[in-house]
Amino acid sequence: MNKIEFGRTEECISQAGLGCMLMGSAIDYTTSFTMLDRFIDQGGNFLDTANCYAWWLGKGEFIGDESENLIGQWMKERGNRERIFLATKVGARLKHPEKIRDKGNILWDLLPGEYEGLASEVIRKGIEGSLKRLQTDYVDLYYTHIDDRTTPLEETLEALNRLVKQGKVRYIGCSNLRTWRLERSRYISMANKWTSYIAVQQQYSYLRPKPGVDFGVTVNVDDELLDYLSANEDVTLVAYSPLLKGIYDDKKKREAYYNWQLFNNDDAQVRLETLTKIAKELGVTNNQLVLAWLLHHRPRVIPLLGASKLEQFDQNIKALDIRLTDEQISLLNNASA
Repeated sequence: MNKIEFGRTEECISQAGLGCMLMGSAIDYTTSFTMLDRFIDQGGNFLDTANCYAWWLGKGEFIGDESENLIGQWMKERGNRERIFLATKVGARLKHPEKIRDKGNILWDLLPGEYEGLASEVIRKGIEGSLKRLQTDYVDLYYTHIDDRTTPLEETLEALNRLVKQGKVRYIGCSNLRTWRLERSRYISMANKWTSYIAVQQQYSYLRPKPGVDFGVTVNVDDELLDYLSANEDVTLVAYSPLLKGIYDDKKKREAYYNWQLFNNDDAQVRLETLTKIAKELGVTNNQLVLAWLLHHRPRVIPLLGASKLEQFDQNIKALDIRLTDEQISLLNNASA
């Protein structure tokens, strides 16, 4: 796996990250450790988690500690903390996970009011909890996980800057933040001589959402953000859910995907046809080609490789070896209804 510069920090990280969301919950410890080991053996070093993964699984037995606890134990047993570029997040942990459960079922309508948000005290307590679970004294990249319109940006950014000064965080990033909020945040940080966001993590895949659809707290990459990143190369785009739950190779899986109605239109069909044609020419799967397309993307994208099974991980990692021609990239980029 190639290493790339992270923004303009002179920090070299792997060209793809490993999404650890399901580790310790849907993925057991043995399988998770094997997946982490294989990622490192392939030259990877960028691990992505959050302090809320994965509270929504099961019937209430998970509260959000699971992924960080597992990664902390794995790093301790392997003795490899200094080799890892470790990212976690704050803001989307639930204040009272039990309050949105009814006999184990999630009361989704109550969810927005249960996010902890990004007040200064939440961030202070958040990093302490993450460091304890991760069994480390610093994280390399600390994201604000969702936008919190009830807390002034200045309060959030000052709290993050304080963590950097204390050495508990090396760099800061944001996730699910619209472009105008990203730019305003960076302006505030610059004006106050605070550390600034150098990474933005959004949902990004080959299929484009229908115009104007609502994903709730999730924010998808759009043309405005891509234009902003092209002009601001010091900010790196990290793509989560790049395979949209692995829907590209299986029509039945696509139709069962809970957000398929937000993508399914003529544009999606044209792009799927183009993707399938080029994948067949290359002898790869559609899922692998989507990851390869992201790895060839300009502005640069770091996709997060996620998998719930070792077989899926082994298939996804093969995308790193796919080389696309300029013509193939152009055909993929310009496919449209």
